[in-house]
Amino acid sequence: MVGNPPNANTSTSVLLVISESQNIAKRIESHLRNAGHPVRAAWVTDLEEAEDAISRAHPDVVLCSEGMDDAPHAEIIRLCQRIAPDLPVLLMGERLSSEETIAALSAGARDLVSAQELRFLRHLELVCVREFIGHRHLRELRDVRMQLANFEARHRQLLAGTADAVAHIQEGIIASVNPAFAELLGLETPDDLVGNLFMDFIHPDDLPEAKNSFKLLQKGKADRLSLNIKLQREDGECTDIQGQLTRGELNGEPDVQLLVRAEGLGGGAVDGALQAPRTPDRAAFSACLHELPEEPERPTAALLLRIDDFSALEERLGFLDADQLVSTLRELIAGRLEADDQLFRFSTGELALIVVRPNADFESYADTLRKELAAQVFKTESFEAHLTVTLAIYPLGKECPSTSELVNELGRTARKLSKEGGNQVMLMGPTAEAEQAEQNEQRQIDGIKQALEENRFKLAYQSIASLEGDPRQLYDIFVRMMDENGRELLAREFLPVAERAGLMKLIDRWVVGKAIRLAAKRADSTDPATFFVRLSEDTLKDAEGFVRWMQQLLKDRPLQKDELVFELQEGLIENHIKKARDLATALKVAGAGIAIDYFGMANNSAKLLDFIPSNFVKFHHSFTTDFTQPEKQKRMTELMEIAKQRKLKTIVAQVEDANVMARLWQMGVNYIQGNSVQEPEVVMLQADVRLG
Repeated sequence: MVGNPPNANTSTSVLLVISESQNIAKRIESHLRNAGHPVRAAWVTDLEEAEDAISRAHPDVVLCSEGMDDAPHAEIIRLCQRIAPDLPVLLMGERLSSEETIAALSAGARDLVSAQELRFLRHLELVCVREFIGHRHLRELRDVRMQLANFEARHRQLLAGTADAVAHIQEGIIASVNPAFAELLGLETPDDLVGNLFMDFIHPDDLPEAKNSFKLLQKGKADRLSLNIKLQREDGECTDIQGQLTRGELNGEPDVQLLVRAEGLGGGAVDGALQAPRTPDRAAFSACLHELPEEPERPTAALLLRIDDFSALEERLGFLDADQLVSTLRELIAGRLEADDQLFRFSTGELALIVVRPNADFESYADTLRKELAAQVFKTESFEAHLTVTLAIYPLGKECPSTSELVNELGRTARKLSKEGGNQVMLMGPTAEAEQAEQNEQRQIDGIKQALEENRFKLAYQSIASLEGDPRQLYDIFVRMMDENGRELLAREFLPVAERAGLMKLIDRWVVGKAIRLAAKRADSTDPATFFVRLSEDTLKDAEGFVRWMQQLLKDRPLQKDELVFELQEGLIENHIKKARDLATALKVAGAGIAIDYFGMANNSAKLLDFIPSNFVKFHHSFTTDFTQPEKQKRMTELMEIAKQRKLKTIVAQVEDANVMARLWQMGVNYIQGNSVQEPEVVMLQADVRLG
């Protein structure tokens, strides 16, 4: 029995429909939604748009029409196999037959479906649901395999780094040992032991006891036994051990594990170094900080180095290659240490250092290290990779916090910076905070300027839903930025910095230019759309310059009716009433509409409507968040009546409650928007276009 995809009640599936007509995408989306499947259909028309949508929107299923010149199905299938090998592709034909289905399967499609006739839609529905389920199960399986490989590799790493000696013995033969066990017997590498009889390394006097213990375990008469014997080393000396035998499995075969704790080693010829961890770790880092003497003449700092987006690196390379990369990184850093410096493995993707520098210029040292590592090509057995790192530095001195607080603060700071984009250096401590904040802001400003130069902005679209059945589609446009590492930043993560740096005029013009080109691309669409674009205070102050720029942009293709609406915030209008009126008038002459955003918060909101030639008013979000307050409802009702008298369309934003939605409809609100209606999406029913 075929039902809804897993978690269908909470997860919306994305269909990427590649066809000449948008009506096909809408017909499929409508049928699946009416059948109870929460889906959204994104529509594209050519190969370039398809590649962009697959890379950015991560669809669950691709439906590709046959016979498209701009998007041949063979090219689409190859594209998916290259970018997203697990992504199922369904071929859409005009009719269904066994011969055509075989041809589709032979071409690499998962199946053949049709949306041309109503009788074929049920078949399309069942196939899509099957592929939804299969695709999600495949992703879950891949995640589980990754977690298993992660666990196994971490286990091997733990065995390799521990001071405890561990050996796995199958049918009397040594199957695997860790370095500590090899060192216990005086051998250089574990490979020197694998394949040898374990009994050959036991002192003859202890052989009867050892053989009896192994027999008891192999016959299942015991699961765990103690073993106190002498082992014969490579140099002929003997070592007393207090071990523990445990029955288990290795690679699906029964085995016996021998564990010798570091503290369970006798005297003999064993080097005392075995009592300490083989690789300095977080505990060793903390202990070293705690015991570090205060020497003003030797400026010292604690550093935490974090590999940026290490989880994504593990997912892309696989855990083993990622761990090999970390080992290579550790070796590179170790080669750059000075005599009094120390290096520690802090966690899976983090290293800690204690460095001594006579000039106390720790920030320059860390920044040089950051740049050198970013320029390296790290090679593993299967991959070559670049990586970036983030370093948090805390100069040590009288005002330092306790060791545990210092270690925790280093970890929190490095992870926070790495999550915010990484590839950064932060100097911590009382004197560094103000300077670091200024440096971070300048770094963000430089990043925004570089993103503008490299065209690393993109648009997201949130539907403004009509409560009156208006067939025209309205979209509110949001801007997003891709940072140097390919991470998508929301507007709130970079626009405040852009505003302080005076970059909003440039960003506004980028967004407006993009929206105008998108409107031109959709001009021949059967479904008309209107795009709402916000303008900042910087653009409002430069109203004349912006209008001249717009006139030049529209020289070859003037705006068509209802294509573009510019949003001006009520508070900004109040502060620049003349410029706002002149700008609104000029934009209306150019063919655009005007909306007053954040409407209803000023004492003279109604009065502003006399000055600004607007088409829409969008109420401030507090009217919905405080909807139950009688004074808010009364105020909104009064403003609604004024807007109706002036024949203005009303929009209420951030609607997240169905009861509020119903009440707004009763009040006569024309449009609503909010995440419960639709979250902002990067891919529309027609894909985004690029600025040339």
